[in-house]
Amino acid sequence: MRTPWILAAVTLAAASGLATAASTVRLPGSMCPGGDAIFADGYESPTAIPHDPSNGSGGAFPGNVTRTINVAGIGTRSYYLHVPPGYAPSQSAPLLLALRGQSLPTASAAQQVRADWTSWADSNGFLVLAAVGNSTQGGWGANGDIAEISAALDDALAAYNIERSRIYLWGYSAGAHYGHALALSNTDYFAAYAVSAGSLEQYACTDDGSFPPTCASLLAATLPKIPVDIHIGNSDPLYTQYGAGADPQRFQTGGWITNRNLYFTLFVGGHIYTSAHLGQIWNHLCPFALGP
Repeated sequence: MRTPWILAAVTLAAASGLATAASTVRLPGSMCPGGDAIFADGYESPTAIPHDPSNGSGGAFPGNVTRTINVAGIGTRSYYLHVPPGYAPSQSAPLLLALRGQSLPTASAAQQVRADWTSWADSNGFLVLAAVGNSTQGGWGANGDIAEISAALDDALAAYNIERSRIYLWGYSAGAHYGHALALSNTDYFAAYAVSAGSLEQYACTDDGSFPPTCASLLAATLPKIPVDIHIGNSDPLYTQYGAGADPQRFQTGGWITNRNLYFTLFVGGHIYTSAHLGQIWNHLCPFALGP
């Protein structure tokens, strides 16, 4: 059973001992795309498919849900959840943590990423959790963000039957920068993650030594090599000017393998994502789970 909490990216060194507590497992092809995991003896071997249900109950379903939580040191906060129509409390379901881009007001931005993922969640049977965050500038990394995200995840796992071996992360823009750091420092919590219009060097690491860790040291030390999907536009300034184009090579140097646990899509366009991109991303996240 995994502990439902998250370490701040800045405490990555303290988290390094946890990374060996999990492994990445590729699920049987019958489970993806589609995402309706059936953990029943006789359908798939129970030893081949990790099964770690949270057994939560009491949450409203299906559809959009706003839940209120108390965050230590912050106070009362809300987060936004979408529960697909096929959800049944008797069967654990995957969950995707979606991190909005930099925007004010932050609550409406969180609701927007939830809405953007809704059709894919409904057709593939996973829940979407969109946290709000605390930055007065609309970004991520403010005091209390880790506590808020952790409390939201804890609450969702207590209120719904979440398959803890299949918790994923996706972020856009500022949420993608932050998502890199969050996922890479919590590989015993997230099974796989994806970024749209994001860059390693904007938050998680640097190559020029302007702040630690270096990207090389971060990625070399990351275990397991958490599967990652990168989508970025060929006219996005992050790609053309700010170094994100080198991120695939950084991952490869760190031990990732293209089209095995590293997926890179360079599309024609700018600092955006589309619904079609989200479908591609889910198809790359869905086949992975955390093993013991």
